[in-house]
Amino acid sequence: MQRFYNRRPVSGILYLLTFGICGLGQLIDLFLIPGFVESSNYPLLLEEAIAAKQLQDPLDRQLLLLARRSGLGGFSINDAVLALEPSGVFDVAAVRAEIERLLHADLLDITNNQQGRVVYREP
Repeated sequence: MQRFYNRRPVSGILYLLTFGICGLGQLIDLFLIPGFVESSNYPLLLEEAIAAKQLQDPLDRQLLLLARRSGLGGFSINDAVLALEPSGVFDVAAVRAEIERLLHADLLDITNNQQGRVVYREP
């Protein structure tokens, strides 16, 4: 049954018809099963990783999109932390560091709004 479970139906049928190759195949499978499980799960893990990567934009892209949505009013660091997806993954230090990097790359401008808050916006 371990052969069917690990998506190896041809050898599974062979094992069923020969009683696990007279028990010798069962003994060998004790050592091979971890490799079977890993190779069977690899496509599923790869799909999950690709889906997670596609759903989550990098931090710099999220900040630039926030700057575009904010327009001339700009956004503060508090706004950035609240707007980032997935919530809670990025800490304030990482957000500050990324904003600094974007400022040095001339992708964001820093200014004060009418209330005197420091805000960031598109150049």
